Amino acid sequence: MSASTGSAEHDEAGAATPSPYEERGEIGYRKELSSLQLQMIAFGGAVGVGLFLGLGEPLNAVGPGLVISYLVVGVLVYLLMRALGEMTVYRPATGGFVSYAREFVGPRFAHLTGWIYVTVALLVGIAEISAVGVYTAYWFPGAPAWLSPLVAMALVFGTNVLTVRAFGLVESVAAAIKVIAVLLFLVGGTLVVVFGGSATPDANVANLWEGGFLPHGVWPVVLVMQAVVFSFSAVEVTATAAGEAKDAAESMPKVVRGVVFRLGLFYIGSVLVLAMLLPTGRYSADESPFVTALASLGVPHVGGIMNAVVLSASLSGVNVALYATVRLLRNLAAHGSAPKATVRINSRGVPAGALTFTAVVYLGGVLLILFADAGAIFSLALGAASVGILLGWMSIFVSHLRFRARVRDGLIAGAGFRMPGSPYTDWCCLAVLAVIFGSLVLDSGTSYAGLIATVAMIVVHGATYEIARRRVARNGLPDVTPAGQVGN
Repeated sequence: MSASTGSAEHDEAGAATPSPYEERGEIGYRKELSSLQLQMIAFGGAVGVGLFLGLGEPLNAVGPGLVISYLVVGVLVYLLMRALGEMTVYRPATGGFVSYAREFVGPRFAHLTGWIYVTVALLVGIAEISAVGVYTAYWFPGAPAWLSPLVAMALVFGTNVLTVRAFGLVESVAAAIKVIAVLLFLVGGTLVVVFGGSATPDANVANLWEGGFLPHGVWPVVLVMQAVVFSFSAVEVTATAAGEAKDAAESMPKVVRGVVFRLGLFYIGSVLVLAMLLPTGRYSADESPFVTALASLGVPHVGGIMNAVVLSASLSGVNVALYATVRLLRNLAAHGSAPKATVRINSRGVPAGALTFTAVVYLGGVLLILFADAGAIFSLALGAASVGILLGWMSIFVSHLRFRARVRDGLIAGAGFRMPGSPYTDWCCLAVLAVIFGSLVLDSGTSYAGLIATVAMIVVHGATYEIARRRVARNGLPDVTPAGQVGN
């Protein structure tokens, strides 16, 4: 059987005999992550600046009813993780949803899905690293603008050079800082609302309905969903990390249930507490809503405290995104869809080739932003980020539909951890994502440059697939043997 087809053989009676798909992109990795580390990596990616900085504008635009947007997207994320979880239990893969797209849909679909995600992750990571200078200027206003982004790059890439076990430990600590910060805010904010009394006149449960639960109507609830999706983005990294887990089949169901519940608690709880502490019209995009709320309570040094939290959240988010990006890039390279140099993996199980390639791209992008005034260009490209995430999530549900079809046909063995309601829930989730995508087009405030950038990415990566396909036909697939071992 060809390693790229995963087709079923038949016995003499004509019954389908499951034939495992052989993923060459998995060669060289070590299975060292624990269940707890998987959960913390998921938290590290999903709890970031989208929470600590990104809630202000949606709260102002929607009102307390923003909780509806988070509930809808929260259910979507739960089903997304159940779909990914089912495929991961079937076959853990560091290539994550790109590997499943290749097995169940086809190589062209995997190439497009993988490169769109990698491109978006690179752009967001470069922008986040470049913004580090804004955060550190709070404490060091006279420092050169280039210094802190380069230090941040050294920290993030230094962490990813470590073994996966060390990376998991570092990211667990970083994620724990964010989790503790959110929990302290939720508990403290709730206590202020319940027991604050006349000392905190603005804090009141009645803020949830006085002035209207949805003061601007229902349409803003839909419009902000693309921002909500973006804030949850990186939960899919869990499937990539599961490829390096000690026992993914046992850990993944626990991780999916635990992570989705806690993320929902953090985001929805934060929206409710913020809405109760102050009328939502007091929040804005110009300041972290946590700073706005805590400053109204007279908490000392709130600016410095939240600046430190946002900085750590930003670096942790970039760290997790980089972890996933280099592994998806290496998976693409193993199948001839990325530069040959990015397929190299060292003896410690680190995809050093993809990491080096990504470091060069990061450095070039940061230098362009800082010294060539290319910020406007990157802002334009970042307009495609939300659309790219939507397309990535759509690809997961499409792959899962094809996965379930193969299970029903007896071509592959099913997994015990099944997505509830499939295939109907897959189609419902695709419909919700299509509505969110459509809202971007219908919203008069949408920058159409982002949509155009997305179309450009699809066209460019569609063309590069043809180039890659011809190169593989001419030269064959690259050697995926880890450094220090003898290749075929």
